[in-house]
Amino acid sequence: MKLKLSYIIPAFAAALALNACKKDKGNYDYTTVNIPAIDTAGIGGARFIERYGVMDINPRINYAGGDTAALTYRWIIYPHVTGSTPPTEPPRVMSQSLHLASPVIERVGEYRLELIVTDSVNGLKANVIFPVTVSVGLEYGVMVLHGNNDSSDVDFLITADAVPVSGVVPRRLRGLYAGATGAKLAGIPRFVAQERRVSNTNEPNWIVVGSNRHISRMKGQDFSLLREDLRYFRRPETVLAPEAFMYLNSGYGALINGGKLHMYNSTYELDAVFSGAVPGDYDLAPYFTHATSSSLLAAVYDKKFGKFIHPASVAGSMIDFKAPTGVAPFDLRNIGKDMLYMDRGFSGNTHAFFKDRTGVGYWLYVCNFNKADDGNMAVAAYNMTNLPEIAAAKYFQASELGYVDFYATDRKVYAYDYFGANTSKVVFDGLPAGETITCMKIYKPRPNFSVTTAEGRLLYIATWDGTQGRVYEFALNGVSGDVTLPAKNVSTGYGQVYDITAKNRGSGAY
Repeated sequence: MKLKLSYIIPAFAAALALNACKKDKGNYDYTTVNIPAIDTAGIGGARFIERYGVMDINPRINYAGGDTAALTYRWIIYPHVTGSTPPTEPPRVMSQSLHLASPVIERVGEYRLELIVTDSVNGLKANVIFPVTVSVGLEYGVMVLHGNNDSSDVDFLITADAVPVSGVVPRRLRGLYAGATGAKLAGIPRFVAQERRVSNTNEPNWIVVGSNRHISRMKGQDFSLLREDLRYFRRPETVLAPEAFMYLNSGYGALINGGKLHMYNSTYELDAVFSGAVPGDYDLAPYFTHATSSSLLAAVYDKKFGKFIHPASVAGSMIDFKAPTGVAPFDLRNIGKDMLYMDRGFSGNTHAFFKDRTGVGYWLYVCNFNKADDGNMAVAAYNMTNLPEIAAAKYFQASELGYVDFYATDRKVYAYDYFGANTSKVVFDGLPAGETITCMKIYKPRPNFSVTTAEGRLLYIATWDGTQGRVYEFALNGVSGDVTLPAKNVSTGYGQVYDITAKNRGSGAY
């Protein structure tokens, strides 16, 4: 017998209705599952931070009925993308602690910072997102190269005394090189230098960092890596052994690499690379001076033959200076001493400090490299041999404001009156026990736009106690040589400091 479908459906529906009317005698236990709540009250929303600044956010977590010990945390930063353009940087985990206190190493731009809170037992999550704008932060300040014999990094120090510019906030940005490249600069630290012309953004605005086997060019605005190592050279067979770098008054970038001089002159980053070394039989001391005229390109010291030399041209060869035309305090072609340091001093003259190769003589030779070679470049020679503790001197600086230079031993700084009494006096002898001096620099920003009131009036002394480095900033009288105590600023927590240099911006657009 066949049943009609019209009878089956009503019967099935009636059965379901009768079943639904039966009392459910099952035993069920219902539990409310809580989700952790992130309390951001009082800590703000959108964030504006300079690159390498520390992002510091410490929210509260409310987890009623839950075990906060089971919570895990992840702070993730990623580019904010609009339209169909894919992100240029992948997401990065900044921290796995509730309290975020980590540097922002991302490039300048717009980002999103997300905190994800997870209950590791039940897997439930909560999150909050902060808009983040990363901005330029390296206009004015002091760069400190510090580390050990294996690697180094650069910190950026801004003080109210070094940067008397409205709107600039004193602070310190740490670990710029590792933040930009993912690792510290390998090798024995050598130098950190600025390459910056005066005016617009089409001209060089770079920072150069070197060790005994690496060299890197960083972007002056945010310390992004531009080029490094053999990408700096047109010849791939170049053996890397950087010793000194300076952006010269003549407009050339100049490098001493393995005792040889390399130069370029370009306002375009892609073309600002070194050709082969300037030809010649020479071995340079690792020092430059800013006071070099365009006709000389660079004035350097050949330690192999004990004389000053200069390049005939970038593509030419190294040549001697002209013979003196009359009675001269010394002959640049026949110095015969070991150079200890070279710096720009008063009246823009070059101050070169020497030690006799035999005997105990110490000397200051003053040269005028601000003109074409006319045979009269030697200005004066001063005998430093009888100055107190001169044989223990390790660091030298020349004042541009008066007739005074400085030398430092492990723990003392002397001011040297070379033009008058030819004597020196102790101007600093106040280090705590256990600290020794590792670097001494007068504040000489190049260019000096907006900071002329501080130029030459600050002295930086870096020390090492076997555990950490310190940088002392002192007020300096560049005429008398006096150092005002106590220090205006002291910063700590460095490795051993190898070099300190000023960084400044130009007078035009940044």
